[in-house]
Amino acid sequence: MRTRDAATGHWAKIFEYYGLPPVTGKRHFKGKCPICGGVGKFRCDDKDGKGTWVCVCGSGDGMSLVLQATGKPWVEICEEIDGLTGNVYERERQNTGKPASKIATDRERVIRKFGRLSPLQGTSGEAYLQRRGILELPEEGIGFCDKQTCNGHEYQALYSLATDDKGALCYLHRTLLDGDRKADVVAAKKLMALQESSYLEYAGSVAIRMFPPAATLGIAEGIETALSCRQIYRCNVWSVMNTSFMEKFIAPPGVNHLVIFADNDPHGAGLAAAFKCGKNNILSRNDVEKVSIRWPDLPDFNDMLTEGCEARQHVLTRKQKVAEAA
Repeated sequence: MRTRDAATGHWAKIFEYYGLPPVTGKRHFKGKCPICGGVGKFRCDDKDGKGTWVCVCGSGDGMSLVLQATGKPWVEICEEIDGLTGNVYERERQNTGKPASKIATDRERVIRKFGRLSPLQGTSGEAYLQRRGILELPEEGIGFCDKQTCNGHEYQALYSLATDDKGALCYLHRTLLDGDRKADVVAAKKLMALQESSYLEYAGSVAIRMFPPAATLGIAEGIETALSCRQIYRCNVWSVMNTSFMEKFIAPPGVNHLVIFADNDPHGAGLAAAFKCGKNNILSRNDVEKVSIRWPDLPDFNDMLTEGCEARQHVLTRKQKVAEAA
């Protein structure tokens, strides 16, 4: 059974385990919201046993609350909750006799493998990033595979997990390495879908969440670009992988300042996606009050990190903030 389904009816125990507010029904919790910190604004009605909650900063089910409040990776949360509920997914799937889809099988395989991967420290994955001037490693979401076969040859790989705003694992981003360099193959970087297309079509804010969310949060396209921005600007930055995901990204609750680091493409796709994302966030009902769109004179921020150049910025603010300033 899926972790979210197995947790139905167990959320009071799960919330207690994570030190989160209890189920309050229709009453508001007198303490602080575990996400935004607002006092007396949070309540958990646990509708249908799903751990549902509501606050001025947003709403969701029990899984979304645990993910946002703890900042832990999806895989780790699932393992912990399964341990609390006694859920064993594979055994139940075998008993039903119903074969899992290829996507579901791929997702299980990736989750199991990712849990066995090494951290980047001391690996050729770290050396690869260092060759690009990146000295600060991601805190989560990326692991190192020391043996990755491709076209009959053995390489290494960076495995990066992309999740959506509900915490669901949507994609595996794999970068093939040959020592401390990107492998010389046709598709050294590959994106593998881990949900059905019907789900991915509506998945929101897909990103490789390499650092915890913060009041000031940055996003960039590539992993190396995001890590370069983290090193230059000292804020937590997520990789949204491409312009399509950047356009649709909406900052999570608690983010007041969204910084969009755009690639300076000759065709303008990076800047177009950044401004569309910025406008969507300013017009959304999230907590974002300010959007800073930044781009370098060189093609991307990794070039800026390694070669040096100037960066440009355009700032967007909510209409009421502009009116108050006037």
